[in-house]
Amino acid sequence: MKIFKNRRGFTLVELIVVLVILAVLASLLIPALTGYIDRAKRDQVVAETRMLHEAVQTAAGEAYASNEWGTIDGSGNPLTSLFTVANKDGTYHTGKYKGQQSSTLKSRYDEIVKLAEVPSLTDGKGSFFAVTDTKGTVHCILYNTGRGLLGAYFRETGEYKVYDEQKNIDNYTTWYGKYINSVISTVTSDSAKSPWSQQMIDYTLTR
Repeated sequence: MKIFKNRRGFTLVELIVVLVILAVLASLLIPALTGYIDRAKRDQVVAETRMLHEAVQTAAGEAYASNEWGTIDGSGNPLTSLFTVANKDGTYHTGKYKGQQSSTLKSRYDEIVKLAEVPSLTDGKGSFFAVTDTKGTVHCILYNTGRGLLGAYFRETGEYKVYDEQKNIDNYTTWYGKYINSVISTVTSDSAKSPWSQQMIDYTLTR
């Protein structure tokens, strides 16, 4: 016949001690985990902005190499003012250059989205606009992920930056709304007073 010894369970005090220890561990681990998730999200935005930058540069470079670039409205004058290179709807927000068709703007935009392989642009939840100089080199990009984060690229510093406040998204829509889903080209400058300088864009987004 087997004799079972008395098996004592946990006392209330012991259970409380265990719960306190678990609560302390959770208070230490949860912020660290949250910080890791936030960094991962920001890293993803930077990666997507980089892919978009490469796609825009490819399309703008091809446009610059074509015989379309260099004159506006067939005037024969060198490019000195802002004009549209690509647009989602084929719309001219600015002057067009010689021989340029609305379908060209749309197909070039579609090519950028295809090359970038950024999901939020493919499914239409995100948006962007980019500015190139008069030789087709990307000067800056603003990319709205549609997930509450805004990615940016600035040629002045070579920096990829992430904006994470709602006011940044609101200012992006308010101040750059007419350029969204477009690539535009213009005379650019690194001067802080230039509307396309990093300092000015940063001020506009964070004001």
